[in-house]
Amino acid sequence: QVIIKSRLKTTRRVSSLIVFQMGIFRAGVGARFRRGASSTIATIAMILLMVVILSTFGCSRGELLEQAQQAWDNGDYAAAAGHYETFLREKPQSDEAASVRFRVATVCSRDLKQYDRAIEHFIRLIEDHPKSPDIPAARLRLAECYAAVGKRDEAISEYESLLPSLTDDKERRRLRLNIAELYYEKNDLRQAVVEYRKVVENTGYDELAERAYLRIGQVHYLRDNFDDAVPAYQAVIDNTRDPLVKRVAQSGKVDCYERVLQFDLAIKTLEEMVPDSKSPDSNAKRIADLREQQRQRSLVPSAKLDWAKR
Repeated sequence: QVIIKSRLKTTRRVSSLIVFQMGIFRAGVGARFRRGASSTIATIAMILLMVVILSTFGCSRGELLEQAQQAWDNGDYAAAAGHYETFLREKPQSDEAASVRFRVATVCSRDLKQYDRAIEHFIRLIEDHPKSPDIPAARLRLAECYAAVGKRDEAISEYESLLPSLTDDKERRRLRLNIAELYYEKNDLRQAVVEYRKVVENTGYDELAERAYLRIGQVHYLRDNFDDAVPAYQAVIDNTRDPLVKRVAQSGKVDCYERVLQFDLAIKTLEEMVPDSKSPDSNAKRIADLREQQRQRSLVPSAKLDWAKR
């Protein structure tokens, strides 16, 4: 606003000067110059007026980007996005258009959480500037935006399109884990397991493998494939350094043994578990419950025989 007010004052001063000069001219400083000079003075006046108007109502490229950067630095992300979008509207053919498009899309997704708005900018960047060095990062963030708004198929497609270009094995596994999670959210559990197994095959144990093994165990449990769930949980139990994660895997293993009526193995696993500090009696209570189930199951055959005799 300060800049605009200053330029309006300049416009009024220059306009007054032009009118004053034209008045002198019309008063007849010299009739002999009037005919030849009229077109020259009129042209100069128009040029001056156009320069002032343009400088008044249009910020320079540098000023717009500077204002956007200052707003971003100050945490005013809405203003920063607005300045960047103004720049793109006014200077769509600028050499900096691609980088500005990436910046505004990043602000919208990361800082404003306006994912639909960010998606539009990422798509424009990919379509209008296919040779931009920001394209791989733009595709990754576009996939994340799609996932954030529940467009899982679109997110999977973007992740898959990125995988061939990645040379870092861990980053490829990270994207594969994201794909697996999206299939899990879609309740496509069969494909989810396929994707999770790609994360753990031919590699050592790390945080990505840990998450994948836990999910594999969980999915197999949900699908009643308990014999496949137990090895996945065991991989976590044998390798994790996180006591909480180990308890989760051990609890999953106990659940599987309970479902297949292998009470001795379930009790053995519970006895190996470190008690939860928030509920130190929970292991003992569950062991007691399992033993009672085991006792009840042992009575079923004799009960049936007694009933048959009657």
